[in-house]
Amino acid sequence: MDKNICRFSEGVVTLPSGYCERTLNTLNDTRSILPTITISRDSLGNHNSVEEYIDSQLSILKSKMKEWLQEPYELVVLGDNLTSGILINYSFLRPDKVRSYQKQAIFTLNMEDLLIFSVSKSSVLTNADNQCFTDTLKSFKTNL
Repeated sequence: MDKNICRFSEGVVTLPSGYCERTLNTLNDTRSILPTITISRDSLGNHNSVEEYIDSQLSILKSKMKEWLQEPYELVVLGDNLTSGILINYSFLRPDKVRSYQKQAIFTLNMEDLLIFSVSKSSVLTNADNQCFTDTLKSFKTNL
């Protein structure tokens, strides 16, 4: 895949010199009933592993959020066994006193770049919500 090109639903752009693509895709239910799924990109940066990256990011979140609750990490698969990643489930109390529930699946596609799928909701994620998220992960196909 050409790292100088950024492809998105509406088209393609050439990245200016020194830029990297860090698009955030938001998948919304047209009826605004189902939880939002986002796809974002990041890099390991100064971290030696995806686990170290996750621990660093979560420590930042935990320091800013109240009543943080987190389940142990799980392994998760992307696409048709393209790669495995780490699944994290957590919730916290937002400043408006509403609990937010989130699930993130974090994958490395190479030695540096991360692909992060997230789902969030202001109520507990249902079995249908979790299945939708799992189905989205399973449907992934690479352009590489």
